[in-house]
Amino acid sequence: MASLNVLKVNDIKGDQTQTINQSPIKLSAICMSPVELPYVPILLDETFTKALWDTGAEKSFISEETYQKYFFYKQVKKSSTQVITAQGAKCRNMGVEELNIRIRDFEKPWLFHVLADLEYPCILGIDFIGGSKIILDFDRKSLAIPDSQINKVVKTVEIENVEIYLSKTKLKEKQKRELQDLFNSFQGLFSDKPGLTHVLNHEIDTGDNPPVVSGPYTYDRLKQEILDYHVDKMLKMEL
Repeated sequence: MASLNVLKVNDIKGDQTQTINQSPIKLSAICMSPVELPYVPILLDETFTKALWDTGAEKSFISEETYQKYFFYKQVKKSSTQVITAQGAKCRNMGVEELNIRIRDFEKPWLFHVLADLEYPCILGIDFIGGSKIILDFDRKSLAIPDSQINKVVKTVEIENVEIYLSKTKLKEKQKRELQDLFNSFQGLFSDKPGLTHVLNHEIDTGDNPPVVSGPYTYDRLKQEILDYHVDKMLKMEL
């Protein structure tokens, strides 16, 4: 059996991230087999990682390794918050960082404490568990997201004409207008957002080579979560 250190946070005077009472909270350590640890696939600022779902941690954390690897370009805000394990050992808190977290259809910015000696890439504590209202079903190995926690934004988008600078061309005024009209008729080509294109008939000549055939095979649960996310994303974009 492996022992998992449960974290508790003591806020001291002057900490701008103070949300927990200053009185120490007693927590028991959780003991479980490593294969049973409740990991949840998540996206942090569109970077895939796995997070430990920890009901014994008062705050949410990322490791220094995760920060240096993916978010080094973001400045960590200094914090005087003390982070203490269930055994009483102090962790080196480098500060707090706001990251956008996404779990399936749930998406929200969240504050994470960056710990220098954290062995897990990310820990989601009771601040996130309570705030997100996401329910993790250990028996069915699934999670449920309430509809109230899913942001549904509907907005109209006005398509503007494409700006084409033709001043340095050797075209005549009539040719410039015709070229401008041509660009405007295909302005969707210049979008930085994925979308639908016109349907064109095409074929790929493979010569005498037979088509590539691959038998069905399975992915592990973690990879399947990634595939499901990207397939759902493409379906929403109607790709």
